[in-house]
Amino acid sequence: MPGTSRHHWGTDFDLNDLNPAYWKSGEGLKIYSWLLANASRFGFCQPYTNKQDNNRSGYEEEAWHWSFRPLSEKLLGDYNSQIGYDDFKGFSGSEYATQLKIIEIYVNGISCLEK
Repeated sequence: MPGTSRHHWGTDFDLNDLNPAYWKSGEGLKIYSWLLANASRFGFCQPYTNKQDNNRSGYEEEAWHWSFRPLSEKLLGDYNSQIGYDDFKGFSGSEYATQLKIIEIYVNGISCLEK
């Protein structure tokens, strides 16, 4: 839904393959394992982890999606203080934003929060 993507903040990016199977074996698993072990040392986190293991809502796990936490945490706070459901208008499907709880479930349904 327009207005909900972390990519638009310039803090989040997708890596080379959007197929979940790629990240479970071979080169993809090697890369993913390295990211899990090392990305946080450089300020990066995976916002969409396994929902059951991390008690979060929103998008399904995306091994390819990574976020630069020092900026994305600040921008998430800015988003939550400035964006509301009244801002979702003027596009097909905007009337469902409140019903879908797009802010609570999807924008804030991440694993990249400082604990």
